[in-house]
Amino acid sequence: MDGPIGFTAAGVQVIVDDETLRESVQDPAALAAWCAENPQDPRTVAHLRMLGRLDEAAIAGRNSLEDPALPALVRAVRRTRYAHVLQWQGAYLPAEEQFDLAAEETGLEDPTSPSSLAVLASVFQHRAKSRFEHSLAQRRAQNPRSATRLRQHALEDARRALTMREMLGATEDGALASSRQTVARLEREVTRSADAADGASEPPPPGRTQTSSR
Repeated sequence: MDGPIGFTAAGVQVIVDDETLRESVQDPAALAAWCAENPQDPRTVAHLRMLGRLDEAAIAGRNSLEDPALPALVRAVRRTRYAHVLQWQGAYLPAEEQFDLAAEETGLEDPTSPSSLAVLASVFQHRAKSRFEHSLAQRRAQNPRSATRLRQHALEDARRALTMREMLGATEDGALASSRQTVARLEREVTRSADAADGASEPPPPGRTQTSSR
């Protein structure tokens, strides 16, 4: 890919890391000032998350969902932001539940409208990142089967989001580039994991024999 992948948030440049797929705010003070000036804006949830203020982001995320009169698509967007906060907190299973609900909400009005499909693509994109991080956590916890399953599901989500955004001709700031970045990162992870598994199962080199510890 040419150059870093990023977007702007409240006029502040944000870069998405190629390895972690997490955002890095280039001017945290400016984004923090925007949050202080716009505490009721629902976008504050994502901005606080990117600033690492996760407890505040979680509270803001829950509060943003309280209005029962919210249209389904608006609720799906806000729920996705909240789920992303849970992911960054390491609460992967609650995050998964919120992403699943958001996906359902995108189909409550007109599931084939461009706006519904665009929001659904965003849900898939962010759920892919959450599943990716969850897979890394499972690998660290010595749960290889769970890690493999989550990696596969993450890649499926990421590819689905990319296909949908390409079909829609996404014009949102960095959306297509971000989807391509996510797919590329997950494909690298699948390849690395497969290579590591192959290396672990290789027999001893010719001319060497395993010695018994007994």
